[in-house]
Amino acid sequence: MRQPPAVSDLMECIIQSVLILLKEKGLEEITVKEIAEKAGVNRSTYYRHFATKKDVIRRFYQLRLDQYLNSIPEDISPKDYFTGIFSDFLLYKQELILLDQRGLTFLLLEELNSRIAQVHGNSKAAAHSLACNYHIGGVFNSFRYGLFEDMATPPDRLANQCLMFLPHDFCPYLLHKTQ
Repeated sequence: MRQPPAVSDLMECIIQSVLILLKEKGLEEITVKEIAEKAGVNRSTYYRHFATKKDVIRRFYQLRLDQYLNSIPEDISPKDYFTGIFSDFLLYKQELILLDQRGLTFLLLEELNSRIAQVHGNSKAAAHSLACNYHIGGVFNSFRYGLFEDMATPPDRLANQCLMFLPHDFCPYLLHKTQ
């Protein structure tokens, strides 16, 4: 369900405040009071939307994934799927590099794992579960590979490198339930 504009703008303001503060110090050193002051909200408004500071970073990743996944057709080719996701990540290069430097990239992996569970459920079939986890690990670690070189590899080249390791009948697991 889409948030009313005022709520989504408020949440984005809190996210941006945390990102600004992360330039100066680690997440554990940042106080909720500092975040609220930077965002121009009171602490109760902050806590109405976020239980923890890590939830703010999770929301940043959720919004980026939603932005990409909601913009693509279900019949997207694997090449376009990977190129698109890496291109979308590139739009937030500075933020993503900062989050990685602060040791917060694991929250993206948690969000990707959560998305797989939403699309595919918690499959008890070992082969299906392994395939989903393998896909998420591949997307995440390809993204991390790009971060290691400050996202200098062009998205289409990184996508081509990913495609070398996939079966010819690959379909994006974040979009489709497998049969």
